[in-house]
Amino acid sequence: MLSNSRTRKAERNSNEHSLLRAFQARLESLRSETGLSRRAFADRLGIPRSSYFHLMSDAGNPSLDTVELIAARVGVHPSELFPAPAPSSFSETPVSDPEGETNRVRSTT
Repeated sequence: MLSNSRTRKAERNSNEHSLLRAFQARLESLRSETGLSRRAFADRLGIPRSSYFHLMSDAGNPSLDTVELIAARVGVHPSELFPAPAPSSFSETPVSDPEGETNRVRSTT
């Protein structure tokens, strides 16, 4: 059985990989739309071919600068390279403090 910290790390890695996979799938979709080979697409993006192939591998870990560069070169906003965010699990609940002032408390549910 995994400890809590190991479980959180495994979940974080899984989430990171799902975000990476979504980014890679979007990039591949954009490449397909252009009809370019992977090498030609890397050239169009202005990144070394080896960097493009690394980016599309399990070890890919694009920096924000790289994401912004790619988005600019393909003509989309950087957020369009990632899936839409899931609805938040946070909710705000009004609570009264001892002086009777109402505050908002965020909680996960």
